[in-house]
Amino acid sequence: MNPKKILYITFAIWLLIFAGLIASKEYTLRTGEELLLKTVPVDPRDMFRGDYVVLNYEISRLDLDEVPAESADFEYDDRIYLAMELEDGYGVPKKIYRTPPEGELYIKGTVKSITYDYEPTAEEVPHEEPPVPRRTSVSEIRVEYGIESYFVPEGRGREIETQQWKGKRVDVRVVLDRQGNAIIKELLIDGEKVTF
Repeated sequence: MNPKKILYITFAIWLLIFAGLIASKEYTLRTGEELLLKTVPVDPRDMFRGDYVVLNYEISRLDLDEVPAESADFEYDDRIYLAMELEDGYGVPKKIYRTPPEGELYIKGTVKSITYDYEPTAEEVPHEEPPVPRRTSVSEIRVEYGIESYFVPEGRGREIETQQWKGKRVDVRVVLDRQGNAIIKELLIDGEKVTF
């Protein structure tokens, strides 16, 4: 095969892959379910990609005493599906599933840290000081949903962070597709869309 033809075919394949990624995100934005998530942003800077706001959501930390789980034996990098219900437009955790729940609005996430409950051991082992507490159950998990970074024009990241420290409410409007994938649609400060 001609080297020029191989180059054109390779270029066409990469173009199709890129177009497919854009088309899938656009499809989700047009057909998915919208909801608001409450955030706690932090503003780092990436010297290669510019300013962005790291978004830490209220649903990023799930207390298993408050949010029931289908199964509570979690491991790092486990896939979870958080069923949500809407309260005043905001997504509120309902239940944690291991498989996509039928007939529920849910967001797909990955477990990134686990906090355990411990109980002291009553038994003394000779030559061991102090007794080692025994891990009993998972009390909390930290989850990432793939929507933790929001890129902004240079200089605007600190402005958004400052607004929150001044007591303003920072929310994110996300769109969920049928598989629980989330895409950030817009950032809101005290209910007003942030424009750049």
